[in-house]
This record gives sequence, structure tokens and C-alpha cells, in this order.
Amino acid sequence: MRKILPSLTARAFTGVAISLLAFATACSYSQGSEPSPCNDPTPATYTAVISPIFDAQCRSCHGATVYQTLGGGNDYSTYQAIKSQSASLILGCIQHAPGYDPMPKGGAKIPACDIERIKTWIEAGQPNN
Repeated sequence: MRKILPSLTARAFTGVAISLLAFATACSYSQGSEPSPCNDPTPATYTAVISPIFDAQCRSCHGATVYQTLGGGNDYSTYQAIKSQSASLILGCIQHAPGYDPMPKGGAKIPACDIERIKTWIEAGQPNN
């Protein structure tokens, strides 16, 4: 009986270790590929560049289920919702321009590269690409 018990314990330990490893690797989260560098001349696309910026910087307060209570009524949950908002309001807020509510509220300005990407996308007519 002594020989069976260590064998079962080793198998149980191995099974638990494999399960924990599988669980840990399954819990990673990715918002897709890294956006192109700011000096990349390729135009920013909504799907690959702009939407992930809004995911990371805006939608925790301006998402579909929270914008009425946390986002001052400004919905940035979809392309159409962003397109319907004032582009100058979006830019003024994220640039922390005088006369605009600085966003993210109570936080530091979003990275200059992201601001430039959004600005360039707006100047290109906010294409849904």
C-alpha cells in the first residue's frame, strides 16, 4: 500500500500543476495586435487602431452599458456612436484643451501618440475601416 500512495500523490500533484498552468495561460487578455507606431505613414483604421484606443482609454466610462451613469451621456461604444459625437469635443477633451473637460476624467492625458492617431483619423473623415 505504501508504493501506491506516493504514486497517486505524484499523479494528483502533476494533474493539479497542469490544470493550474492551463488556467493561467487561458486567462490572458489581448485587444489584438499592437497598433502601428506613430511615425507609420499608414492611415489609422477604426478597427485596428482607433477602436482599441477607445477600448483602453474611454469605454470604461463611455461604453454602451455605463455611458448614461458614468460618461455624461456620451456614448463611444461603437463606430456609429463615436461618429455621431462632435469631433472637436472629442479632440478638445483628450488634448486637455482650455474650455473642455479633460479626459480621462481625473486622469492623465492619454498618450500623445494615441491623440495623434485619433486626430489623424478624424481629419481623414472618420472612415469606418
